[in-house]
Amino acid sequence: MKELISVFAYCPDNHRKKILQELLTQLQPIRDRFEIMVVAHSPISELSYDLIDHFYYDASNKLLEDFDVRKKHWFSNHLFDINSTLVYPPSTHLAIYSLLYYTFNFAKFKGFSKVHCIEYDINLIDLDLFDDVSFTLDEYDTVMFKREDDGWLYGTYFAFTMNNFPDEYFVYDEEKILNQLRNTETKMTESITDKLLTPNGRTIKLEPLSKLDPTNVFQKVDNHMNDELMWCVPLCDRNSDMVHFFVYNNKGGNYDVDIIVNDKHLNINSTCLNCWHVRPLGDINEINEILVLVNKKIKKHIILNDENRDMFRKYNFIEDL
Repeated sequence: MKELISVFAYCPDNHRKKILQELLTQLQPIRDRFEIMVVAHSPISELSYDLIDHFYYDASNKLLEDFDVRKKHWFSNHLFDINSTLVYPPSTHLAIYSLLYYTFNFAKFKGFSKVHCIEYDINLIDLDLFDDVSFTLDEYDTVMFKREDDGWLYGTYFAFTMNNFPDEYFVYDEEKILNQLRNTETKMTESITDKLLTPNGRTIKLEPLSKLDPTNVFQKVDNHMNDELMWCVPLCDRNSDMVHFFVYNNKGGNYDVDIIVNDKHLNINSTCLNCWHVRPLGDINEINEILVLVNKKIKKHIILNDENRDMFRKYNFIEDL
């Protein structure tokens, strides 16, 4: 029987639809051995339908904005420690896992024994990779790709057999998925997927990342906006009610940062590589809204109220050493 390739996609514009189209075209030579399914949170181009075997569209592309389920980042120097869940955009974890759980169910329904999950914007170098991974799945239940220097697992391609998954994997439980995310230290999807795929003694093979993509590109779309200034975040003092604004220029560009707190305005100009700035914003109990613009473009819009202030304190803080 053929194996299943499940392509996770979110293509709300023509640029991303074109990237998906190019990937599907690239996959055509292996359709004799693999069926292709696109699982998406957006419509896809009509031209794509002839290039796939199955399509699932979930219009609910729910992003996670609560402070306790967003990706966690750290900064530390000889003066202070910082924790923030506001560095990256809202988390796509639930959106991704809704597509994964559909893939579980579809594969079981259709009787696939091996499943390959890839992102629509994967920088796919060699189609032989699918056959290599399939061969590995004869011995292991799961294959993922690991960065050599720190062990970080990439989510652009992972594969698994359908052996010995718990029955609960075939019921979509949003609250359980969110609780699983809350209970991880990093709040990152990449820290959870390997554990999700290895219950009940299921085995895993961690391949070197260089095998996935020797060019180190990995993805054609930068959903995390890593080329932009990301460290421009409000933080609450761990020992008081004072909120500070922190900017860390790890890119070396010229950034004009405007912060509007309630109706007050603050400007920080950052122009040097690895320089950082800390400025007071005011008492957390008196702040209701923080709008951040970088080079005149809206970067972050944060609402604080009585329901989420304590959560903001817990996950977004600065602490003197």
